[in-house]
Amino acid sequence: MINLRRFVDASLRPLAWVGLMAVMIASWTPGPEMIRTGFNPRLEHVFAYLVASIAVSLAYPRLPLKRLTPSMMGYAAVLEVGQLLVPGRHAGVLDWIASSTGAICGCCAVFLLARSRSP
Repeated sequence: MINLRRFVDASLRPLAWVGLMAVMIASWTPGPEMIRTGFNPRLEHVFAYLVASIAVSLAYPRLPLKRLTPSMMGYAAVLEVGQLLVPGRHAGVLDWIASSTGAICGCCAVFLLARSRSP
């Protein structure tokens, strides 16, 4: 018999990794080749990390959010600093803050969802 929780975890993991890779590709795409949504670029940062952190926290439910949140913030920092090596891109503290805000909100959303579902 299939363990439903294990099946869901295994199904979500590739999605989480795709999300993390998509954030990296978007962060390290050269400036002239970037595609923008038309929204404020900082809102793009918030949304990207919100979705990625929700995906990772749902895919790895045993990973404590107190470790995931700083990990996602560190990932945002690494990607932001890496932009210094990408033509037409620049690193920005405000961009990192926007990314970190999305990561924090995503982790908090999953925490609150899990808390509301537990007895």
